[in-house]
Amino acid sequence: MSILVIDFMNQCHRARSGFLMGPAPVVYNFFRQFKSLVDQFKPNRVYVVLEGRPTARYELLPEYKATRKVEKDDPKYEELQNFFRQKDIIVDLLSTKFPVSVVRHPTSECDDTIANLIERSSTAVPWTVVSNDSDFTQLLNNYSHVSIWNPMKKEYVSTPQFDYVTWKALRGDGSDNIPGIPGCGDTTALKLVNDPEGLAEYLKNPERAQIFTRNYELISFRSWTDEERMEMTSTSPAQDWDGVRARFDEFGFKSITKDGSWEKFFGSFQHLWG
Repeated sequence: MSILVIDFMNQCHRARSGFLMGPAPVVYNFFRQFKSLVDQFKPNRVYVVLEGRPTARYELLPEYKATRKVEKDDPKYEELQNFFRQKDIIVDLLSTKFPVSVVRHPTSECDDTIANLIERSSTAVPWTVVSNDSDFTQLLNNYSHVSIWNPMKKEYVSTPQFDYVTWKALRGDGSDNIPGIPGCGDTTALKLVNDPEGLAEYLKNPERAQIFTRNYELISFRSWTDEERMEMTSTSPAQDWDGVRARFDEFGFKSITKDGSWEKFFGSFQHLWG
């Protein structure tokens, strides 16, 4: 028994590269990559996890992830809208026609949702998380039955020999627009995280302590209450290969839907249905 978890938006953005012809290249690339991952890991169950709106983090830091916003007058805006349209097609196909569970929590990011799924699972079942988002690294500090596969580097992420959240709270996270403590870069943060007494002394400074506390809460996974857990939605696994093939034919995915290739494609997912 093993479980494969896909960071959906991370995987979707990966699918923006590769084959770029036709009306839906992101859809084509996504499902080719998705099939390869299922072939590689041969899981018994697959979760595809979507993003919610992290309201608690925006309350802590209104500028959280603000650098990712694209304005309407930006030349990249229309390209991004086309990407979102294709993303919605992928979600619809996965939710209604594939033997996987599409999971979303309305006020939690994908990594929080995955962390809560793992927290409530059996430690006897190995989980593999597919993402190149470094936030998932903290899972390795907390769970021995979890692996993280970086699809960009095509390798497993190594378990850090230090507390990852503490280190990142000190030096910040530019990709999420979380400023670190001024003057505290990677080297200083690593030195402090391995020196509890030195860290305690360093954080006696009120400004540093305030930034560190805020960042620690921003970066750490949020554990759900029982009430919050009930807000998570999950689709039931389905199997509608005729429907998938019809949609793929609409988009001209002939390299997938021709007879020999098509059997190989849906055959990769058949064991998930049992």
